[in-house]
Amino acid sequence: MDGHLIRSARHARGWSQSQLLAALRSRAVLEHVTLMSPASLRVALSRWENGHTAPDPVHTRLLCSVLELSPTNPAGPMDEQDELRDDSLFGVLAHHTNSLRLLDRRLGAPFVRAQTAGHVAALEAMWESRSGADRRTVALVQADTAALAAWEDLDVGDHAAANRHFGLARQAASRSGDSTLLAHALGEHAVMLSETGHARRALAQVRRAESLPGLPMLLRAWLAATRAQVATWCPGEASTVREAMSEAETVLAHARPGDEVALPFLALNEIHLQRWNGHLLVRLGDRAAGPIAEQALAGLPAEFVRARAGQVLDLAEYAARTGDLDQATARLTAASRAITEVGSRRLRYRHDLLARRVRELSGSR
Repeated sequence: MDGHLIRSARHARGWSQSQLLAALRSRAVLEHVTLMSPASLRVALSRWENGHTAPDPVHTRLLCSVLELSPTNPAGPMDEQDELRDDSLFGVLAHHTNSLRLLDRRLGAPFVRAQTAGHVAALEAMWESRSGADRRTVALVQADTAALAAWEDLDVGDHAAANRHFGLARQAASRSGDSTLLAHALGEHAVMLSETGHARRALAQVRRAESLPGLPMLLRAWLAATRAQVATWCPGEASTVREAMSEAETVLAHARPGDEVALPFLALNEIHLQRWNGHLLVRLGDRAAGPIAEQALAGLPAEFVRARAGQVLDLAEYAARTGDLDQATARLTAASRAITEVGSRRLRYRHDLLARRVRELSGSR
């Protein structure tokens, strides 16, 4: 196991060597493994990270477990040629990922999901065969691509595949040593956890992501909004939702120009945050939700087909909550057409639940 990989994964989590040692000891207790003395383990970790020795199979397994890595062949040394290859390789691979992202946004997950999963698999094979800076480059792109694949899996209702891809995203982020990509993968996975019956675990996971070091302000704003979204699934957390959204607005105002280019996996600006806020207020039953969601829909670019469908569902739910069942029905019809266009099972499930509720309310009048 390569020492640079251990150090990169540790830095991605913002851990000191002492924190990694504590995690190793905790994992060893769970696996009933007897470790060397604390002093000897500290020396061994330094030697592993500096490349003087490699951990034995037992310690490799423990390291892989706590750092979310897989055993690999050692990476070769970096040199200037590695750095030159890194720039061009990253551009080619990242461009392909961004193309898949745009197709997903415009046409829907079913259209592009197989291509995205194939790109993830190809990147994994490429990572195994590369060395030096090329290897880190591949890991950076794979972390982003695997998170995209997981989100597409979630959208079509394949939660098992989503879990696998989120795991790959975390692993690739750890390999690259990039805390930003790790935080993003943790945050997106938390959304899925909250929607599949694990809301408290999801809330803790978002907070873990927010604790990672060196995160750009745009990502911090996104994580705060994600915390708010996850909290809507936790009973008694309405104040958490409102506080987190207020924090997201404040942090977004301080995001650096250019962050949206550096973080292409985040679609977040004032309009998107307003859309998010409208959705969460609808979930809370707040009467202010309707005008906010309506204004956000008017400003949302047409290319965000799935997001627009979700916003129309928000307006349908708002109309149902306020007793305007005719408007709710009209909104549901419009949303249904868009959902069919992008093939989102996640939105279809939400649509069908709301449509059933509207029919029941209409029948009781």
